[in-house]
Amino acid sequence: NDVVYGINENTVVLLNRKNDSNKTKINLTQHLIAFGIEGEKYFHSLDDDAVLYKNEAIFLRKGLFLTTEKVMQNNSYKSILFFLDDDLLLDFFKRNGKYFPFVNQSKDVPSYYKFNSSPNLEVYIQSLLPYFEGENSLTELLFKVKFEELLLNLVLNDKDNVFKDFLINLNKKTTYRLNEFMEGNFTRNLKVEDFAYLNGMSLSSFKRNFEKVFYSSPAKWLKEKRVEKAEFLLQTSDKNVSEVAMEVGFENPSHFIQVFKHRNGVTPKKFQKRFN
Repeated sequence: NDVVYGINENTVVLLNRKNDSNKTKINLTQHLIAFGIEGEKYFHSLDDDAVLYKNEAIFLRKGLFLTTEKVMQNNSYKSILFFLDDDLLLDFFKRNGKYFPFVNQSKDVPSYYKFNSSPNLEVYIQSLLPYFEGENSLTELLFKVKFEELLLNLVLNDKDNVFKDFLINLNKKTTYRLNEFMEGNFTRNLKVEDFAYLNGMSLSSFKRNFEKVFYSSPAKWLKEKRVEKAEFLLQTSDKNVSEVAMEVGFENPSHFIQVFKHRNGVTPKKFQKRFN
């Protein structure tokens, strides 16, 4: 049973799912901090993929198109979500500006910032649970205090200023070009529909834009690029066929063998033997 608190323009949710459907698409209109309690969650964004495990947290900036997948633990998935209004962060900056003296105004803003499990974070996550599982209610004042506690903890333990950089640059739009994005991401195990969604486009407009850049359909281009990369790996590494298939973005090794043989006239295994 999910528990939801609406606090001004912010929303706090305890997500408590049993045997939930696997894949969800999200268009983030607010910043999101997610805390892992039970099970795992995979996030696929335009730039990157991330996994949220138990007692970890992830800060995702608004404006992202995400596909997410839950992995159940004992048929259960549980996490706490903070959907944050910009005013809450601005208020934090105003009162704690002294902790942000030498931060870079960076051009490239990552999609997310991940906090690995630590004793501090584990204790913090445990301190949130009574507001969802006990008699206590999460009031506006308590939420502001808990939010401030979290951010101060993260900022004060951020020795390399990486999280501070991320916070300062949150509302900047990342500029990218479709050709750079596809060249850097074609080995991710995503379908054409997923690539379109992560770029915030309908399938038809993605295909139209893609063909202007690559003079090819996305499906054909992806297949060719993945097989090219597979040829390189088979020649230069001792990875087996299944490992190569996974590494270049094929979910199914038998489908990979079929596509590879169609292009090269031989199976990947026979192709690899030529170079060993």
